[in-house]
Amino acid sequence: MNIPLPPSFFKGWIQPESAANTDYQPDYRYNHVVAKTPREHLLEMDDTPDRERIRLQHRSGTFIEMGPDGSEVHKVYGNGYEITIKDKNVLIKGNCNIEVDGDCQMYVAGDMVQQVDGNYELHVKGNYNMVVEKTAAITSTGDMEITA
Repeated sequence: MNIPLPPSFFKGWIQPESAANTDYQPDYRYNHVVAKTPREHLLEMDDTPDRERIRLQHRSGTFIEMGPDGSEVHKVYGNGYEITIKDKNVLIKGNCNIEVDGDCQMYVAGDMVQQVDGNYELHVKGNYNMVVEKTAAITSTGDMEITA
């Protein structure tokens, strides 16, 4: 029996660029380049009414920008690292999309717990291997279907 595979559920997202490159063109009467070095590093404060933004940019193109709606874009043209020496908490009130255009590895030195209050879907287009070095348990309080 051939069972059709479900379509990929991942919808992706669009990478934002600078607000100045979109509908928020600065009015140069209000746009202040606070600092621009001979090597093209830049600190810019834009007070254009309803299009206010702050931008810190490296000559490589890497930048941090706060847009007029309070959004922030941090784009790195090179390797990026974030190191937290103590605890870290992340709260996202809205949707979250993570896209890795390459391989991804995650290592957890302690326990890992996930809770999903809605549905959980995992779509693997290649092989799926699971190795458990101690006890493995699968529990369903409702029906369970296994199809091959």
